[in-house]
Amino acid sequence: MDKRLVKAFTKLTSEEGEEFTPFLWQRRLLDTLLDGEIPPAVDIPTGLGKTSVMALWLLAKSEGANLPRRLVYVVDRRAVVDQATRFAEQLRRNMPLDLAGKLGLTDSKGTLPISTLRGGFADNKEWLEDPAKPAIVVGTIDMIGFRLLFSGYGVSRQMRPYHAGLLGADALVLLDEAHLCPPFEALLRHIETHRDGEFGPQAGCDPYVPAFRLMALSATGRNLGAIPTQSVFRLEARDYEESLVRQRLLAKKRLKVIELDGQPSLVESIANKAYKLGGGAKTCRVLVYCNSRKTALEVKKEIDEKCKQRQKAGELVSGYESELLVGERRIYERRVQENWLKSRGFLGGSKDSPKASTFLIATSAGEVGVDLDADHMVCDLVAYERMVQRLGRVNRRGGEARSAIVEVFAVSPPIPKANANKVEKEKHEKDFATYTKQLAPLRQLPRGKDGRHNANPSAMADLKRNHPAVVDEATTPVSLYPKLTRPLVDAWAMTSLKQHEGRPEAAPWLHGWEEEDEPQTTLVWRKHLPHVRRSSETSLPSFMATEFFRSVPIHATEKLEAPSGRVFDWLLKRTGQVGNRGGDHALAIQDDEIVAILLDRAGEYVAHASLSDIQHLAAPTKSLNKSEQRNRDRRKKEWKERLLPGALLVLDARIGGLRDGMLDEKSGDKVPVADADKHWREMKEDASAEQPRPLIGFRVEEVTSDEQGEGLVFPAELKDWRHVRTFETDFGAGGAMQRGLAVFKHPEYETDEDARSIASIPQKLAEHAERAEARAHDMATRLNLPKDEIEAITLAARLHDEGKATPRWQNAMNAPRNGRPFAKTRGGGNWRLLEGYRHEFGSLLKAESEDLPDSTRDLILHLIAAHHGYARPIISSAGCEDGPPSLLESKGGEAALRFARLQKRYGPWGLAWREAILRAVDQIVSRELSKTHGKQNDG
Repeated sequence: MDKRLVKAFTKLTSEEGEEFTPFLWQRRLLDTLLDGEIPPAVDIPTGLGKTSVMALWLLAKSEGANLPRRLVYVVDRRAVVDQATRFAEQLRRNMPLDLAGKLGLTDSKGTLPISTLRGGFADNKEWLEDPAKPAIVVGTIDMIGFRLLFSGYGVSRQMRPYHAGLLGADALVLLDEAHLCPPFEALLRHIETHRDGEFGPQAGCDPYVPAFRLMALSATGRNLGAIPTQSVFRLEARDYEESLVRQRLLAKKRLKVIELDGQPSLVESIANKAYKLGGGAKTCRVLVYCNSRKTALEVKKEIDEKCKQRQKAGELVSGYESELLVGERRIYERRVQENWLKSRGFLGGSKDSPKASTFLIATSAGEVGVDLDADHMVCDLVAYERMVQRLGRVNRRGGEARSAIVEVFAVSPPIPKANANKVEKEKHEKDFATYTKQLAPLRQLPRGKDGRHNANPSAMADLKRNHPAVVDEATTPVSLYPKLTRPLVDAWAMTSLKQHEGRPEAAPWLHGWEEEDEPQTTLVWRKHLPHVRRSSETSLPSFMATEFFRSVPIHATEKLEAPSGRVFDWLLKRTGQVGNRGGDHALAIQDDEIVAILLDRAGEYVAHASLSDIQHLAAPTKSLNKSEQRNRDRRKKEWKERLLPGALLVLDARIGGLRDGMLDEKSGDKVPVADADKHWREMKEDASAEQPRPLIGFRVEEVTSDEQGEGLVFPAELKDWRHVRTFETDFGAGGAMQRGLAVFKHPEYETDEDARSIASIPQKLAEHAERAEARAHDMATRLNLPKDEIEAITLAARLHDEGKATPRWQNAMNAPRNGRPFAKTRGGGNWRLLEGYRHEFGSLLKAESEDLPDSTRDLILHLIAAHHGYARPIISSAGCEDGPPSLLESKGGEAALRFARLQKRYGPWGLAWREAILRAVDQIVSRELSKTHGKQNDG
């Protein structure tokens, strides 16, 4: 790394007046990347800045290195704080103009696209905007893995190939803490080595598909044996000569193991020790880890009681603070918690002593993806790879003045009673063997004069090197996982099929078969739930629910994830309390009102329930006859075992039951739940956006017909928002609509795939096609596609919207009468007039009559048919009037066969990547035209 690049690295990574010059290992890794080489794994101890690989990738790309354009940073799903995103945003803020120019970030926006598919950020879709630009994507295993396998977590079926194409091609995946997720590492490694073989094109054909690469980041060196030891990038002897590296590797962490056999209890022992460490004359930060949420809650309660008693006695003069860090907390409230952690010095490492004794009690949510740094630590015994994570979060930066006390409590499994059965005895033997294995590595750590073990990173590295068998025994066994095959990927890639017998749930390929992990349910609270009320009957058509939540999508900050069994128990108890509200109560709910809607992973409707439906599940047995009991028990089993696991549960906000972002069935009615469609003013602006914009990009308003019954009355405060559509909810005796839920969209947001047809200013079809053609040629050229494919994508861009010229589409989308045909309208039309018509199908028919090149004819026609995510393999001919039904149906069949041929030719990810190019062009031109017309009107 020359001086120029050293200076650039320092500029990119420095923050708040603190400069960071690259370590020797970072300089060596950059030199490797500059040569276009990507190590399969980087094994660097915790605290030495593995996240900086993002900066190294940027620098190498700016120097013209042959590396993928998208960097995908994956963290384990238990992570709570989005620190990887914070670091990426810091790189963007610090990026010099000359570096941005070298990276091709020279358009009007001129900034590095950064998108986060996890935590407190919603997907801003910046990574989808231009496949030819460098971009950083941060996400969890689920958010990235499901998308990669065409099964997008929270992504509609139409958008799945778009996401899969940009993740499976031209992407470098950095898998952080890879030792915690061996099945996912194995999946990514398999795709990397087999994508252009088993998953690639047919034999004898070699189409261009940019590389997919994996770099596993780890602090333990664990791998699946697929990576030769000599290929792993590690510290070298000369690295230890750097003073700052030595300071962190030799940071004082004095560990003591305390074995318990029942008395005192684990909760009492952990709380007592944490209290003693934090309650002395000198204030400090104490980090407490508990293996279960229940234990963490009890430990916090115990610590609080002890501190209150001492404070009351006038002994704890400096006061105290405590906080609970668990995964089961809504994202909206996690943002507040992140500020708490930062202000108390737990994030990034504070050199100052806290003003009060401070305790952070965490579960596994605080082990990964968060740069915690505490003065002392107390914890229970867990598997080796998790213990390494925990130890890396105390005295993280070292220094002569800092020495951390680490207390590890190990609870020996109780000895079975004399009359215990065989199963109980076998369980004890298994538990005791695990207990012994997990203790063994800590016992091997060297002892100091004080009798405590040395647990600094250097000692942990020596432990791994000198006692590999002991460490392996103490590490969680790798979950069994299925093999990825081409037929499976082909089945997942058929995204326009709602059902497919050969398309299993993709989770085992990401996590393995995890027997101990309980299924999770995601909860969201909303004021407005869709419904249809005619007279005294209330219903909810499945298509209405699906379309409604596509128009008002679930925002990341709204979500709370919890074990499905706990969610079910909480729901029954909570609805029981809601039912006790009187009819005149401000939050009263009628028995027949829909209060719960279940959506699947793709956001499609699964089921719904009224208040009385859920209360019936909790009905006491004595109040039911045998038939009612059987029916209730059947429904309870269905909810617990089929409906809730893996689902998204949208609740009426009046249900409540949330306190400090955590489920609390006893929370009173005075504890409000901030919901996105009611309290959007309180949700401030999107801090991750370059330009100011609201956090919630939609508004929902209940609207009524005007006095003449001729139209809807819209709120004046939303005059600058685009009206997307109105969902009719309440109808009078004559069938006339009385009320509806009107959806409005902020100009900077798209609500769903079809909303691309809605713009602030109507846009002529010819103008849209002309600009799309030019943009497509430019983008395909920058992506280094072969000449014939550049021409193919350019032709497809010119013809892709021709099907909008039909009067049916123009009328349904409320296009202006003068100047037709339009490609974009203001919206507010009548979608029912389409009668299922897909303009892509109309475009396909028109394109077939063009003189297209024989070599790329299939590709051109497929790109046109698939540019909204259909034709994989089916696209409907409904509503089309360009021929007899039999002919139109045969054209749909030809589209399916065409998809199969191209899937074979380019491979699943190669074809999806080509589709993504045209879809990105379509979106870019839509935005550009809207902004151009807006500026002209302003002028």
